[in-house]
Amino acid sequence: MINIDNVNKSFGSRQILKNITFDIAEGECIGLLGPNGAGKTTLIKCMTGIINYEEGKITFNEKNILNFKNDIGYLSQNTDFKQWMTCEESLRFFGSLSGLSKAYLNEHINDVLRDVGLQNKNKYKVEELSGGMKQRLGIAQAILHRPKFLILDEPVSALDPVGRNEIKNLIKKLKAYTTVLISTHILDDANEFCDRFIIIKNGKIIGNITNHDETVNKKQVYFQINLNESTTAKIKLTEPYTLQEIQAGEFSVTSNEPIILSSLIAELDKNNLDVNFIAYEKRNLEKIFLELVSEV
Repeated sequence: MINIDNVNKSFGSRQILKNITFDIAEGECIGLLGPNGAGKTTLIKCMTGIINYEEGKITFNEKNILNFKNDIGYLSQNTDFKQWMTCEESLRFFGSLSGLSKAYLNEHINDVLRDVGLQNKNKYKVEELSGGMKQRLGIAQAILHRPKFLILDEPVSALDPVGRNEIKNLIKKLKAYTTVLISTHILDDANEFCDRFIIIKNGKIIGNITNHDETVNKKQVYFQINLNESTTAKIKLTEPYTLQEIQAGEFSVTSNEPIILSSLIAELDKNNLDVNFIAYEKRNLEKIFLELVSEV
């Protein structure tokens, strides 16, 4: 659906985006992750046409994405709502700026407010809304025209736990009927609703990770043995294995090459060990993210 191909962007002599390339399939929810200053917001602004890029291309169904602005919804980090406007007035204002007709707005505003959990809040002024409600209103303006592709830039970063939970539940509902790209640095939240993660640092993609894929570190294995007097610190493993005892009867094996379990089990058998557990280490998103960011 969306293809970003070798996109480069500079501000003066500073290159912000460096050969950014990835695809987004229809129906996916993608998490765009990275430390502050990584280039996430710059990439989003290139995708929405807010700023131009020097090289590469961004396409929507194989055509320039700028031809499909009406199919894109966008929530920026700071939506410029007027505090004295009501929720309904705010949506009418942004809807008219987007070219939506008065008849369309009359028909759909109530439905959109209901979709984001702001039913019966039509006449509430923006200044009367909580932080979570303001983000709900921001998402309402982003989906008012029923976009096929929704971009959310840091939708939960400034919210308290209650507001974050409200927006997380809303995003889970939205991903059921539209393709979503979410820029965030709150990994636990992203892990709840994203299908895949693009990790970016210093303007370069350093990771493209699918969620729920039982990602493992195949250069590290844990095993546990039944203890007896003849098996304590006398375990001998040949290269490339390095053994470390974590606690009595529990060990980790590391290697500078991917570990094949059958080969390691054969090594353990040579030591006449009574092994009752052996497995690769499963890594969570935070650990993968920190490893990638620290390595690059």
